[in-house]
Amino acid sequence: MSFGANATKVGFLFSLILSISSSPFGDTLDEVIVTGLKRTSTVMETPSSITALSAEDLANRGLSDIRQLQYAVPSLHFGESYSNKNISIRGVGSFLEQPGVLVSINGVPQPSDSSSIVSQLDLERVEVLRGPQGTLYGRNANGGAVNFIAAKPTDEFYGRAKLGYADFEQASAEIVLSGPISEKLGIRFAANHLDASEGWIENLMPGEEDLMMGEKTNVRLIVNAELADNIDAELLLGRSESNGRWLHWTMISENFDYGVMTGLPAVSYLIDPAGEPILYTEEPRKVFSRGPNSTDSEFDIYSLTLNWELSSFSVKSITAQQEWSTLNIYPADSTSLGLLQRTDAAVNKTFTQEINVSGESDKLDWIIGGFYMDDQRSSSQVMPFSVAAFLPFPFPFTMILDNKRPVYDTEASAVFGDVTYAISDQFRLGVGFRHTSEDKRSEKVGGLGVNAAALGGFMILAPNCPPNYPDLTVEEFDSSSNTMRASVEYDISGTSMLYASYSEGFKTGGINRDDCNDPWNPETIEAREVGYKASFGDGSTTLSAAAFFYDYTDFQVLQVLDLAGVIKNAGDAEITGLEVELRSQVSQNLRVNAGLTLLESEYGFFLNVDGLRPGPPFQNEGNPLNNAPETSFNFGVTYDTALSNGGSLSVGLDTSYRSRVFFREFGLEEDSQDAYVIVNINANWTSGDGDYAARLFVNNVTDEQHVTGMYGLQGTYGRQGTWNMPRQVGFEVTKFFGAR
Repeated sequence: MSFGANATKVGFLFSLILSISSSPFGDTLDEVIVTGLKRTSTVMETPSSITALSAEDLANRGLSDIRQLQYAVPSLHFGESYSNKNISIRGVGSFLEQPGVLVSINGVPQPSDSSSIVSQLDLERVEVLRGPQGTLYGRNANGGAVNFIAAKPTDEFYGRAKLGYADFEQASAEIVLSGPISEKLGIRFAANHLDASEGWIENLMPGEEDLMMGEKTNVRLIVNAELADNIDAELLLGRSESNGRWLHWTMISENFDYGVMTGLPAVSYLIDPAGEPILYTEEPRKVFSRGPNSTDSEFDIYSLTLNWELSSFSVKSITAQQEWSTLNIYPADSTSLGLLQRTDAAVNKTFTQEINVSGESDKLDWIIGGFYMDDQRSSSQVMPFSVAAFLPFPFPFTMILDNKRPVYDTEASAVFGDVTYAISDQFRLGVGFRHTSEDKRSEKVGGLGVNAAALGGFMILAPNCPPNYPDLTVEEFDSSSNTMRASVEYDISGTSMLYASYSEGFKTGGINRDDCNDPWNPETIEAREVGYKASFGDGSTTLSAAAFFYDYTDFQVLQVLDLAGVIKNAGDAEITGLEVELRSQVSQNLRVNAGLTLLESEYGFFLNVDGLRPGPPFQNEGNPLNNAPETSFNFGVTYDTALSNGGSLSVGLDTSYRSRVFFREFGLEEDSQDAYVIVNINANWTSGDGDYAARLFVNNVTDEQHVTGMYGLQGTYGRQGTWNMPRQVGFEVTKFFGAR
């Protein structure tokens, strides 16, 4: 593996590590307990690449969801395209309906990429596991897993109320109440609300409102009960709502010549409904967007977790029902024409059940279990556009692209087991296995038609799948997979360890909604990793380092051709990488954290059509993978000081660097985002009696502009995408009640 100039960055970080670790003045760092491998341990004891952020970290740095978390974890990347969310780790992520990084809330997996980014509140910690988790987590965890752990009910009464205000007229409120109801029953209630009255994407269309504004509300109730001396239960009820104008889709770069080359009308010939030439802009965070534009979503989660502790083993059951619905109305052409006005509606209902049995002795640590999921989805996409925009004379009909999938059901089941055996006090071996089976059924209907009263209403002219029209097009797809892992751990000393691991991942295949091509195949991955973990200075500094190699088969790629989003298999791909993470309590007042990820990624032999460059398929062998920057680096420093009145002040600065990020597989700079740096500042004050706290923050201090997601669309004459949020200054004031 050759990283060239990146060697300088590695040398700098190791110099920093050596200088910090030699400091004799640091206090011991608090250990963060994690359950990422479905056992209780610490980050430094886990033979895997994992980052854990405590409740204090999250609150002091304002890390409320994945949009902010990506700047604290160097291998984590989040982006949006249309209403699709993409979470990737080490260049491995999700497309459309199938996530490639598993996200869970208190052990409940999120089946949809959309529900996985619901704003989280009142968290105990966040765990980010890097690398395929095919054995313990199973399907769709090829990139890794992000686990949100909610704060639990407290033994004594505790509460807090928070009010905040920030740029773009964003007013926020949060309340948390927790405590015992009886000796064996505890309850915790949390809720927050955001009212954003000003959008941060400027809409240049006269008479239209700006974008990225509206309201968001989250409510969660957790009840813990001790049913017997060795049985406890946790009931979680949660609801999230969002409405407003929370989507934007801007012109990143136009490609109007495409229409001339393919026989489509050139944009210079197009006129808007008022008879004026169309308008567009490539300026960051600006768009000509003809309405309507609205987003509405609702998410409900109900889960019951039972823990039964027996003399030699324990049993855990997690039962959950989730419901997610969205209705998004927005134009997709990023011009004043409003040619491709979309209405996307979807409903997702998911039932999951996991049961695992685990135990440990002096030498053996084991877990076995089973998982079941019944995921039922339905979706509809309606896209009317005026043919008159292309013609110099009146045309009485409105063309409509109407795609409906009333049924898209997935039934998945799995059995798994994982064992770690201590050969000696220093040497341990681990092995795991999982078998997954999955059945999918899809029903589709619709196509291109016209809405004309003279013809008796809506009429289909070109159905999605002509051989089956007018009946539903029914497709079924079955798949199964065996995945395994193996690991070796060696304790060099009482404060350091080496490990080596081999793990496999399985990302499910599926059926495209917008076309009638064959289903895409599952994606599989083989990963090899060697790691080192150590603590120095009597626990004041911790270091984690890992080198890894990924070998992909049937790597999945999303492409938008004409007006259809299509997932296909790209063949093979490889990723080679190095990660280093550091945390240090340099002195009683000064804390430092740093992380570096270096990646080399490339597609294997892969021919694919570029919709923006008509002609034969392009050979993409050797091109970098999407969402896989060669260099990711984050550095944070926090200084704490005591005030004369008994209070305290903590000031922190966090920086995050990403090198060039590609969003399409063709290796063109036009399809990428240049390197960028995000800087955030937080100042936290706490009163002497601990009853009050305040936070002043500046996010994106330098007002860096970078694209978070992009598609190349010949149907809309160019590259469209989304932007990160501009600089935002704000404050929060918190009042605490009861025990701390």
